[in-house]
Amino acid sequence: MLKELSIRNFALIESMTIGFSPRLNVLTGETGAGKSILIDAIRFVLGERMDGVSCRFDQAASGGSDGSARSSGSGPEAKPSAVEAIFDIQDKKLRQHPAVSQYLESGDDYLILRRELSEGRSRGLINGRNVNVSGLKEIGALLIDIHGQYDHQLLFEPSAQMELIDRLAKTEDLRETYAEIYGNYEGLLKRRDGFKQLEEGREREADLLKYQIGEIERSGVEEGEEEKLKEEMVRLSNAEKLHELVSSLLTALNDDRVSASIFMGRAQRDLAELARIDESTAGLKSEFESVELGLEEMIRSVEDYREKLSFDPGRLKEIDERLDTIAMVKRKYGSSFEKVRQFLEEAKKRYDELVNAAVYGNEADRKIKEMLPKLKKMADEITEKRKKTGAALKRTIEKELADLGIAHAEFACWFEKKDPGISGQDALEFMISPNPGQPILSLRKIVSAGEVSRVMLAMKRALMKVDPMPTLIFDEIDANIGGRLGSVTGRKLKEISEDRQVLLITHLPQIASFADRHFKVTKKVAQSRTTTHYQVVEGEERVKELAQMMSGKKETEASLKHAEEMLAKTSGAE
Repeated sequence: MLKELSIRNFALIESMTIGFSPRLNVLTGETGAGKSILIDAIRFVLGERMDGVSCRFDQAASGGSDGSARSSGSGPEAKPSAVEAIFDIQDKKLRQHPAVSQYLESGDDYLILRRELSEGRSRGLINGRNVNVSGLKEIGALLIDIHGQYDHQLLFEPSAQMELIDRLAKTEDLRETYAEIYGNYEGLLKRRDGFKQLEEGREREADLLKYQIGEIERSGVEEGEEEKLKEEMVRLSNAEKLHELVSSLLTALNDDRVSASIFMGRAQRDLAELARIDESTAGLKSEFESVELGLEEMIRSVEDYREKLSFDPGRLKEIDERLDTIAMVKRKYGSSFEKVRQFLEEAKKRYDELVNAAVYGNEADRKIKEMLPKLKKMADEITEKRKKTGAALKRTIEKELADLGIAHAEFACWFEKKDPGISGQDALEFMISPNPGQPILSLRKIVSAGEVSRVMLAMKRALMKVDPMPTLIFDEIDANIGGRLGSVTGRKLKEISEDRQVLLITHLPQIASFADRHFKVTKKVAQSRTTTHYQVVEGEERVKELAQMMSGKKETEASLKHAEEMLAKTSGAE
């Protein structure tokens, strides 16, 4: 739950730290006082982009659409903004969530989210560790659920309605298994349809592939062949020069008159005499013998090389033609042997598919027929769970709506069977008839704005058992709800707050009277500077605030009495 919020230089707030009740928190104040700034600050620290000005200025100035505030020309500079939210993390599952646990040390009970904005640059921190905006968003989505008018509109979307039903029905594991099977099923459908298309007009492509495969295979190109041929071509082209060099080398190594061999013989005699006189030099003799053997081996290798040297014009022409063939294959099918090989493999695979399209298509069709019963069985299980949950939701919503003043409302989850898809075989839409005698129609076609708010509240009540969100924020939940229904709505919000923290803005004293902590929001102007202030009201101050909400800026004796009675009644209801 949200334990404490600190705000500095954010919109009309200079500096403020407030603590929240773990149950129902209510914000009240005159229109324009700045009640929504607190919710904007919470959105900001949770990583959302802000459309309005978030930084404070010494004077009025315009702000960027991304939440930064920018001064133009020589205008005033924006002050650095900072919002810090402290969350008490007691729920075991929430503490063990990977997005949360990475920031908790042993014994930690709190998560501290902080976001700063200075000179258009944003900085986020979680428990002192730097994070980007997406990191704040990820963890914020586990901590707070904010509902505004846009969220009411989501209630009209069939996809959102199906998600709600699935959460209530707890179909996640079943849908995951089904989605895996459906993925294989869809792949087989595409494969079968693809082979059917191949059967039409496949001859031309098959003929081309057959020619290309044959051309590559007839060429017999092998890995490393081109390099070896180029080396041989160099030797053949320079055979005469190489022969001269080898002859000269052999003369230097083994000539009868003056060569390395003759000098080696002399050295051997000198070493023998040296060893005879000084025995300590005997080791030099063995070293010399190794050198002598090495020289003999080298002479043999050079002689072997000379024997292999030849100049064969026919072979040179043969190599040249072979290199032309290799160059042609590379030009048409790939710039390297590996690419040519890859082209050949793909061409063979494609040719096989073309020639045997009917066989493969029939095989895919057989697998589809085998898989379809299992797929339909699982889809039927999902449908059954959804319909059973829809029936229970109908009863819950109708009861909640009756408590919220729509006494004879009829609610239904309308299911229509469709072809199997990734999420099952169901189309769903919420239907409602708010009044007796009215036909039951789509929720988007029938309800007023006030009814939407009450249906949303009823949905929240229905979801409480499966929704782990520790904090709920309602922005304008009482829009278009009159005072007559305020007490009923307030009681429902109070019931919700028994299991989780609730924060909301209201203009109805009937709702505000149920608050466990009541904040009064005021706006002050001093020295051409406008600031917004939040104050916890209790006792007589709270009675006055409720009375002013009923009678206007100045409370009356009647409104004060009514406010006292209202608080006494809601306190007794607890």
